[in-house]
Amino acid sequence: MYRILIISIILICISINGKLSMAQDFVAGLKAFKGQDYKVAYQQFIPLAEAGDIRAQTYIGMMHFNGLSVPRNFEIAANWYEKAADNGHPHAQFYLGWMYDMGKGVEKDNGLAFQWFESAALQGHPRAQNNLGVMYFKGEGVDKNHLIAQMWYMISASKGMMEATENMHVLMKTLDSKQVAQVKQMVRKCLTSNYTMC
Repeated sequence: MYRILIISIILICISINGKLSMAQDFVAGLKAFKGQDYKVAYQQFIPLAEAGDIRAQTYIGMMHFNGLSVPRNFEIAANWYEKAADNGHPHAQFYLGWMYDMGKGVEKDNGLAFQWFESAALQGHPRAQNNLGVMYFKGEGVDKNHLIAQMWYMISASKGMMEATENMHVLMKTLDSKQVAQVKQMVRKCLTSNYTMC
């Protein structure tokens, strides 16, 4: 019994130490990335990404997308974004949605673009919220709905997204006062429910 307890404590300590080490590696990678030392950032992020760290996977995707210390490769970027997006990382979901929307690194697919934008938007990602509004406005990947488009524009604009503010003002000119009141109520409901009732 005593031996099992000692072994358990040792395993817990090893696990905690490993997690602390991974956190320190991520911070070192992030510091290098922000300092534009992309080679060091990549060296710090890649083992974490391969171990399943969704933050590191997103940064590795970004580095491949932009050609930062590695050759620009949209397909590899999409692969890394998808790994992180599948596990709920909103930035990865946004970037993957954008890639499906534009057909960069993946085959253009409005349905998948909508799905990924919506996943990120429901986690509060302002750029995804604007892009989701655009998809509702145009009827791409979803049925056209100007009221829902305006709701997402308003939510995104409230977070400082200039493009959403412009989209909101353009669409506002086409809505009557009853529709505007309805959209404001939709925005309130969406925000007060923490995106569960949008």
